[in-house]
Amino acid sequence: MNQSQAEEVLEMFAEGEGLESVNTSLALHLVDLARELGRDALVERLLDHAGKVSLNPEDQGWCQFELLKHQGATKDELIGLGVHSEREGLAGLAAGVFHHVSLMSLGSDEAGVFANRSMRLREEAEDLEGMIYGHALLAHIAKSEEDFERSQLHLQKRLEIIPETEKFERMEALADLAHSHSTLGELDQAQAMLIESLALATELQELSGILVSRWGLADLAEISNQPDEAMVQLSEVMTVFMEAGEVVPKPVRERVSKLTAE
Repeated sequence: MNQSQAEEVLEMFAEGEGLESVNTSLALHLVDLARELGRDALVERLLDHAGKVSLNPEDQGWCQFELLKHQGATKDELIGLGVHSEREGLAGLAAGVFHHVSLMSLGSDEAGVFANRSMRLREEAEDLEGMIYGHALLAHIAKSEEDFERSQLHLQKRLEIIPETEKFERMEALADLAHSHSTLGELDQAQAMLIESLALATELQELSGILVSRWGLADLAEISNQPDEAMVQLSEVMTVFMEAGEVVPKPVRERVSKLTAE
């Protein structure tokens, strides 16, 4: 959905018309959309409606969570909601809250504590989608702590649980894991995963995925003292962008110019 379509959808509910037929789940999804488009007044209206039509404690909890975020709640307030939700047996909600608290805590020791707590709850609830996000967060935290092997472990687990049908997610996960292998000097593994990621990106016609994978392959080529191969990879990026009618990213053009001059 592009921005114009998103705004059209939101306009249907801007004055409250049609909200009666919207359930809590849809209202909360619309909240995310309204927030991205800076429609603060509509965010509040949707949150108010979502709370009124919520049918169970978990729905009510998600509404409270979104309202607290909208109001700029403190970390302690959110932790309180997470603890209460876990005590009430609402594992999915508690996991979501603790994941958010971990993001708020990045750069501190607390980030890992809350990310692990969130992951434990998601594993108990067998929340596959949540576990995928959880492993990505734990990998990021480990990388920030320069524990690259632990980061790689989480990236590998993330890839293993992403269904084969989720091609976009696998494309991203393969590229992330390839970068981890490259950081540890495991260049053959990195190359194999970038090639697999590129195949998915090409199938999906995802320009960003093609850029990431071919840029990584160019890096590996330069590390292996193969500047001609690096040029091939970067030239392919330029070709794909031009064929799609998109502007070739400046870093690609600059890198090609640098290789040409050498």
